[in-house]
Amino acid sequence: MKKYGRATLAGEIVMALFCAIFVIPIYYLVVSTFKTQAEIIASPLGLPKSFDLSNYFRAFRTINFTQSLFNSLLITSVSVILIVLFGSMAAYAIARRNNKLTIFLRNYFLLGFLVPLQVTMLPLFLVMKNLHLINTYQGMIFLHSNGAIFAIFLYNGFIRAMPRDLEEAAFVDGASLLRTFWQIVFPLLRPVTATLVIFNTMWIWNDFLLSYLFLSSSDKATLTLQVYNGVGQYFTDWTIMMPVLVIALLPMVIFYLIMQRHIIGGLASGSLKG
Repeated sequence: MKKYGRATLAGEIVMALFCAIFVIPIYYLVVSTFKTQAEIIASPLGLPKSFDLSNYFRAFRTINFTQSLFNSLLITSVSVILIVLFGSMAAYAIARRNNKLTIFLRNYFLLGFLVPLQVTMLPLFLVMKNLHLINTYQGMIFLHSNGAIFAIFLYNGFIRAMPRDLEEAAFVDGASLLRTFWQIVFPLLRPVTATLVIFNTMWIWNDFLLSYLFLSSSDKATLTLQVYNGVGQYFTDWTIMMPVLVIALLPMVIFYLIMQRHIIGGLASGSLKG
């Protein structure tokens, strides 16, 4: 028993050290938002002389917070809705139809899922340019909606594990295919839908690469892109940069804390389905 107690204590110490390693950058970020430029350079991990919110007010004015927040919310929300709609409907058709076409589509989507985005970056840029979708909300939503490919595979596993009794009963009662899907099948997909919504929301909100490549005007910039715009070529004002980082991260931190139980429930449900 004593040996087990020592092992447990040693494990807790190791875990505490790992937690400290991950907490230190967050502490440094938050504390630096209250410091002057000289304090940030002279004492990176020290406490500020006074907790002044003036850096946050300057950051709000610099990044045009209201417009940037609207851009992030619009692109993220519409993209996630399209991912759920297209992913669930395509997965239902593939899971409930076993023919050459659905097998081809399954393999086709798998091939697209395996190809890295960096490989297709140049042809993707040319396609977006020819379609006049660069620096537009529609273009960013179109790009992020490719998350529906992953949604197809996740939904497909859930749907294939579901019994068909309720669907067959609905068909016998005269329900159409769309009505059967939306009123019977889709409500049963709530755990996996919640998981997809959470992970895709966090991915799209925090995405930098696509925003950097396909958004060029400041009035279309997302909060994440505004962080990069604050980096100067020869000088970076850290008293603005640090608050901007906190402002960009805070909505997702709040979102994650609220939706955390749905993440755990969705993953647990997925393990039972598998």
